[in-house]
Amino acid sequence: MNSMQKLFPYAAFLFLTLLTACASTKNLKPQEEKPVEIAGSKNNETPSDRLSITFAGDIMAHSVNHNVSKYDKIWDGVRTYIESADLAFGNIESPVDQTKPVSSYPNFNLPRRYVEAAIDAGFDVFSLANNHSFDQFEKGIQQTIKTTEEITAKYAENGQKVYFSGLKKNKGDSYSFNIIEKSGWRILFLPVTGILNYPHDHAFINYVKTGEKTHKEFVEFCKKLRAENPCDLFIISMHADEPEYKRAVLKSQRDFYLQLLEVADVVWANHAHIIKDREFVFESESGRHKLIMYANGNTISAQRTQPTFDLGTPMSERDHTGDGLLYSVQFIKTKSGKTRYNTEGKPENPVQIKKAEPIFITTYINTAWEFVLKPLNQDFVNYLKEVKRKDWASYIERRIKVNTEQTKDLITWQ
Repeated sequence: MNSMQKLFPYAAFLFLTLLTACASTKNLKPQEEKPVEIAGSKNNETPSDRLSITFAGDIMAHSVNHNVSKYDKIWDGVRTYIESADLAFGNIESPVDQTKPVSSYPNFNLPRRYVEAAIDAGFDVFSLANNHSFDQFEKGIQQTIKTTEEITAKYAENGQKVYFSGLKKNKGDSYSFNIIEKSGWRILFLPVTGILNYPHDHAFINYVKTGEKTHKEFVEFCKKLRAENPCDLFIISMHADEPEYKRAVLKSQRDFYLQLLEVADVVWANHAHIIKDREFVFESESGRHKLIMYANGNTISAQRTQPTFDLGTPMSERDHTGDGLLYSVQFIKTKSGKTRYNTEGKPENPVQIKKAEPIFITTYINTAWEFVLKPLNQDFVNYLKEVKRKDWASYIERRIKVNTEQTKDLITWQ
């Protein structure tokens, strides 16, 4: 890596500009006022050259989440941000076994309708590979596959495509993945987990054991997978083997993700249950723009049941678990006059990132003790003041400050 620069803690929009043939960050400045067109894209770009994807975090359900009067209500405050994307990705951190009762920590089990409510809110693509995949054991995995196949078929009847992967039907099967066709784009999606609650029971889960040798083997597998499945975008979901509730990014973790970006375009990581930094990697020679999201927090959960309303008390780890990030990224297909080459040495016009928008959200406990999602913004603060929930208004103002100051967008040039 030549250099890495922290841009700025947060802006309503993060606009990324390709500085032609420049491998330095000296001339790179944050653009906050208006969109910046990437050089060479303005005159040639068509609607089919653009694709917007929103990446969420962990979709979970503790006991109180199941008590909401209607699951759709969870999403009403934020669905506009999800529906506006061409595709929206989420991680379902639980089995979905309809033959067993719903259950909370430590062995989760979601009802089918909970997943469908997320789809109805605008989600299209789901990872099923994480440390809770085996919570209902082997039968739970098979039932989860069955349920998600039924969901896929149900929505297909109405012309809506929904994708799930990360689990395996049979021992010895290779990693499950999706090929997604959307708006003239072809996306390869591979979800894996690097951490398991039951380490010896991984035969039915997309699992990559932590270690230099296994990581190298996985990178080689990814290269072969992309070569066999030509695509515009290759997205890898990684449920990370890392400490929970900590914002720091492990060096070993970052090094592994950078290896994955030799072949992938996006590494979308989760597991920490709090929001972490995002890192953009720009290759000056190839023209490729690549992205790592180190953790997007909890999209919905009930890990935060007792917010720290006392202004004199420091925020706890549990306070941080109540917030999530919807990261909206717009990709474009370039039409450069200069020939570019991919990792296999084949000519291509590289996909680049036109802009990215971090949308912070929070799990709000309403007066009916229902856990629902709201945007972390001043409009929500004003609403809370109007309805005389001053403790929540002050708390949300503190949460906005925490997330804007403690998470950042980074740029690295190669």
